[in-house]
Amino acid sequence: MHVSLPKSLLVCSTILGMLGTTTSAANAASFVFDFESGLPAEALFLKTTQQGTLPFTPSIETIDGNSVLRFSDDLPSSEGGAITSSLVNPAATFENVKVSALLNPAGDTNDQLLLFARLDLETSNTYLAGIDFATNRLFLNKVIEGVVPATPIVEAFDVLPDLNQPYFAEFTVIDNQLTGRLFDETGTNELAELSAFDTDQPLSAGVTGISVDISDIGFPKFDDPNNATIDNFAATSVPEPSSILGLLAVGAFVTKISQRRSVSAKFR
Repeated sequence: MHVSLPKSLLVCSTILGMLGTTTSAANAASFVFDFESGLPAEALFLKTTQQGTLPFTPSIETIDGNSVLRFSDDLPSSEGGAITSSLVNPAATFENVKVSALLNPAGDTNDQLLLFARLDLETSNTYLAGIDFATNRLFLNKVIEGVVPATPIVEAFDVLPDLNQPYFAEFTVIDNQLTGRLFDETGTNELAELSAFDTDQPLSAGVTGISVDISDIGFPKFDDPNNATIDNFAATSVPEPSSILGLLAVGAFVTKISQRRSVSAKFR
């Protein structure tokens, strides 16, 4: 993942400073933000620019009769606009969790969208799954103290049949297993799946979130404003796995990949 510290530490490296104090979040069974009743009161919205990170208010628009959340900026990052726009729910913590969302319902983004699980507001540690609409890529990563590794744990290319269509994404973390899945808009036809097992001090329970971040090839190549839509952002507790099959050991992680289409993949 090509995220340098001058560009952004992502939301995970700045949330604690924005909150000012340690957030006391309750263990939760599930939540869903469908945006039909407006912006959720418990959500925290943050915008990161080259000058720092501040709260902001995203917009809600209607697409095909559904209310969706739009992260956007009037300015490109080179002129002080957003590099990363984020939604975090600091009110609910999860250990074993499935995070999901409908990505790009408007079909007009060339950014990457990131799902966060076990985000720690004090240490800035988190797991993430990303879908990059510019590079046509699905990837998994682990962030420690706000530092984003330049190379993902595992990634797959050519996962999106059409870059201008919506897709449903799931990111599941159970015990030390990370699984990212990508589906068509209906959530029924799986297009790609990545999985990894963290064997190096797995992260403990944390909160969840979603970000719109400039694509790896978009900074500084694409000098256009941060812009993407999401809908039905949700998180739910899930049980632990009963078996581990079909694995490939790579460094501190054990990884596997499967695709329903012909895609290229790289293991790091």
